[in-house]
Amino acid sequence: MNKTRTRIHVPIGQEEKAEKLGAIYDGRMKSYVVPQHMPIILFQEFIPLPIELVPASNWENNVRSEFKEEWRDIRRVCYRKAGYRCEKCGGVGEDHPVECHEEWSYDDQKGIQKLERLIALCPLCHKSQHYGYAVISGLEQEVRKHILKQNRWKKEDLDKYLEEVFLVFEHRSRREWKLDLEALQDYR
Repeated sequence: MNKTRTRIHVPIGQEEKAEKLGAIYDGRMKSYVVPQHMPIILFQEFIPLPIELVPASNWENNVRSEFKEEWRDIRRVCYRKAGYRCEKCGGVGEDHPVECHEEWSYDDQKGIQKLERLIALCPLCHKSQHYGYAVISGLEQEVRKHILKQNRWKKEDLDKYLEEVFLVFEHRSRREWKLDLEALQDYR
């Protein structure tokens, strides 16, 4: 069991929201933390580099597959909006500066997978978002190291979080999802 308290990033003005979820301020760490008895995934919005696994039942349904002809232009708008820098760590890749990633929310009751926004990520942050793919591609250790650094976590924090993320993934992969792509209006 994780005996540490997992650090999260709570922006100014969001303290009350984090506290309502159960986060506490740790003066020694000078940060909000997740109490060890609580699931880390409940604080997903306060994790600097979260992992969001798209349900397996929807792997083939995404912005690229739905807008094949426009994908190139859509992702370029995303890159420009971010100033060609990673929106998570501020870095850039060696071969190309950034890649376009889709951030989703899920209505588990209605079965709707809603595009919240497109985000420019450096290749390493992008691989972190596709953790399962990183594992089968032999990049797990590199990605783990990056997640630990970006979130300022210990190995035990990441291990607990990954267990939770994969439980949600397995649950969501049991059903079909309808895509809501209204957020694309900002990129077309």
